[in-house]
Amino acid sequence: MAKLIDALKRRGRPQPVPPLTEQQQIDAERERRVAARERVDFSYTVFWTKQARQWDADRRSAVAQRLDRLLKSPVFQANPYDRNYTLDGIDGAHSGASLKALHKVLAALKVEP
Repeated sequence: MAKLIDALKRRGRPQPVPPLTEQQQIDAERERRVAARERVDFSYTVFWTKQARQWDADRRSAVAQRLDRLLKSPVFQANPYDRNYTLDGIDGAHSGASLKALHKVLAALKVEP
């Protein structure tokens, strides 16, 4: 009976986790960054879908044209949080990742620039 109790006690203890190698640490950090980007992209996409569905076709088209020019400009960066960009027809400043999500939403709503 004592052997059974000892075996159950050992089984309930957390096992020591071997330290990660440098490559494993790099891979784990990359996975965390990718997961964070996916959440950011999803959130921006939901936000812009709600917004763009309320716009009429003319406004969507005008915004799509301006947005296309901005996305193709050499100064554009798809940063996730820094609100560096303003666009006529849209209130406030937005991050590059947010505007890329808007571009994706407008394409899904069949708006061609």
